[in-house]
Amino acid sequence: MALHNKSFFSNLNLQTGGFPSWDSISDEEWRNVLSNYVFKISDSFAFNSVFKKADLFPEGLNYFADWELHITGLAEAEGDIVCKFRLNDNCRSKLLEYEFAVHHFESEKFLNYYEFDSLYFFSDDRLITIYINHESEIMFLNLNDNEDALIDTLEPHIKSSFIDSSVFREAIIASRKT
Repeated sequence: MALHNKSFFSNLNLQTGGFPSWDSISDEEWRNVLSNYVFKISDSFAFNSVFKKADLFPEGLNYFADWELHITGLAEAEGDIVCKFRLNDNCRSKLLEYEFAVHHFESEKFLNYYEFDSLYFFSDDRLITIYINHESEIMFLNLNDNEDALIDTLEPHIKSSFIDSSVFREAIIASRKT
């Protein structure tokens, strides 16, 4: 069985004069990729730098108070140890609210609080998806053949935004040579 690495970029343009370019992920794309792909292959998720549930509530931030966060264990993700939460229906509905990444609230310490730089999704103990908020990129790691084939079932405009990671790397290298 082969393993596949893919990235999701909205309106990726590999032919620009400089580095490749892409757009921010729209609400519609976010919901579509999550509902029709990520939620089908994942059973848990984690936030960058969140080692325990209490880390989600700094300085009185109660944004996560109505999330049903059930801890499934700890995992390693990009050199960080993170707390994994069960991907239950409550968390799915909250994650589909694309703007959950930025919280606006009254605080002397924070103007806008970014809960995480990255969001991770797991299948058992295998890290399979990394969403990098500020880069508008979703990376899919070590997908098995069945998980890779599921991409073909997505709507054409969503499916076309998935690119082999090796193709993206080659485009970056080629752009540096020009």
